[in-house]
Amino acid sequence: MSDKPAMTDNLVLNENQLMEALASIPPEIFKEMGPALFGFKQQLETICGHKYIPKKEFTFRSKAKLTENQLNFAWLLIKITRAYSCSLLPYKPLNITYVETSAISRELHMCDKDFTKLLSTTDKKLKDTQEYIFEAFADEAIFSSKLEGAVTTEIVAKEMIRKNIPPKTKDERMIMNNHEAMQYILDKKDIDLTPEFICEIQRIVTKGTLDTDEHSGMFRTTDDVFVTKPGSHDVLHYPPKAEEVPSLIQELCTFVNQDKQQGIDDDSEYIHPIIVGIALHFLIGYIHPFYDGNGRTARTLFYWYVISRGYDQFRYIPISKVIKKAPAKYRDAYLATEEDDLDLTYFILYNIECIKKSRKALTEHLEHEMDRSTAVSRMIKELSEVTPRQIRILSYMAEYPEELFGITEISERFSIAYQTARTDLMDLEARKYLWRNKGRKAFLYSIDEELVKKIDAIHRG
Repeated sequence: MSDKPAMTDNLVLNENQLMEALASIPPEIFKEMGPALFGFKQQLETICGHKYIPKKEFTFRSKAKLTENQLNFAWLLIKITRAYSCSLLPYKPLNITYVETSAISRELHMCDKDFTKLLSTTDKKLKDTQEYIFEAFADEAIFSSKLEGAVTTEIVAKEMIRKNIPPKTKDERMIMNNHEAMQYILDKKDIDLTPEFICEIQRIVTKGTLDTDEHSGMFRTTDDVFVTKPGSHDVLHYPPKAEEVPSLIQELCTFVNQDKQQGIDDDSEYIHPIIVGIALHFLIGYIHPFYDGNGRTARTLFYWYVISRGYDQFRYIPISKVIKKAPAKYRDAYLATEEDDLDLTYFILYNIECIKKSRKALTEHLEHEMDRSTAVSRMIKELSEVTPRQIRILSYMAEYPEELFGITEISERFSIAYQTARTDLMDLEARKYLWRNKGRKAFLYSIDEELVKKIDAIHRG
């Protein structure tokens, strides 16, 4: 169990406070450390491995190498070093600090430069279709819900989203809600963060899933909400009191919106937008302003913020898919930050690693899709009078050879008019590249089996 850190207006440790901390160390510790101090830095680097690790992990790594006095002294030195190099997050109610480590700087650079360059190589393909956005948003909706306990298969969930099938269970409703929220934020890129907008996101992700409908879209008014360890009653986090929530959220909005008020010549400290987005994610979880849906709201708001600040590439990476592979690390990153005097570096490092893995997965996916696109293009060249849009439709349908596709689905998927989709599908059917299910009133199409085999054969070759 962790105690809730007291709210304070104190800044990070100044030089006098650091000297006072050193002066408080018992003389016997200095006596013990004196002879070994020369090689101590190298020993610490061996223990930490140049990583920014929390005290619990540091203690585990060093207990066989250091005495208790040495360990306490070493941790104090680490804290002092971090205090000198950290920045204070301009969120007034809490004393939150972070250190921009080399690992963080490196990934931020990748997001600023190389990540954008990667997407520009397939820019035309991405602009022409909504396929990548659909897949990423569907994955984010599915895995963000699974993090909160939703149970369903990925295949069933994607089919439900793709075909807009009404959800039958609470778990399916959670997924559809998340997908709706991800679509919703794309239309809200230009707005400021407000308490009302935060409540609206929570209302969308929780509608029809709560035991008390009144809790959807409103802040909690009681203090019977806390975070427990999965599968037990151990309390991991006590959120601030309900009476503090409105002011904490208002200050959060002020912090998040402040970059819009800063001019080019503003002397205030610059904070990278991705760090601000991660801080927004953390603070929603820390404040826990709602009875339910806090995690899903936090993750959705992260996407809203980074996309609204020009990082459109995040539309293509489902970060929750990475988090779901090791959810305990997600929880541990929260706890490490809270237990170490709200040092946000741990949570930033964790999220940066998730972004890195998601970016790598996107790279591999794009390479696969470009290979497949080449294969399809080579195949389609042998077909008569097929338009570029029809090539993309065939390529998409070839991914799901057992599926039936309606006109509305193709219209929405490729952002074309219903009549255009209908004409394309009927034309492809007339050329025997598609088959229509005659047994239903609606027009449902499937791709020709022999065409799929030819495409796959070329792809394998």
